[in-house]
Amino acid sequence: MYKIIQENEFPVQIYRKSDKVRIPKDSGNRDYQQFLQDVKDQGLGIVEGPDITTESYVTLRSKEYPPLEDQLDQIFHTSLIAWKSNIKIIKDKYPKSISGGTTVGDVPAWVQTEVDKLNS
Repeated sequence: MYKIIQENEFPVQIYRKSDKVRIPKDSGNRDYQQFLQDVKDQGLGIVEGPDITTESYVTLRSKEYPPLEDQLDQIFHTSLIAWKSNIKIIKDKYPKSISGGTTVGDVPAWVQTEVDKLNS
């Protein structure tokens, strides 16, 4: 069984669960060639897609809220009602139902494309 690892700052890797080895996506790598052969022989079912992480409403809101100093300045210069209105826009954009978390994504199409090249 394999898992695709896609981390923002690193190139794509394949994680072989049996011995916990990370395999680079490199056609010159023997383990990568074995990965492709295993997928060819056993099908895409032996590959798990990358983790997809979504942020919670708390994180999303905090990224959009203006700094507290700016919020207080708005209250002072306009009104509490104007401030509430602006904050409500952000709260409505990111409701509490956005819980965040990690799910497993689909196996990337490049895996099948690379396996198909073995047949050529």
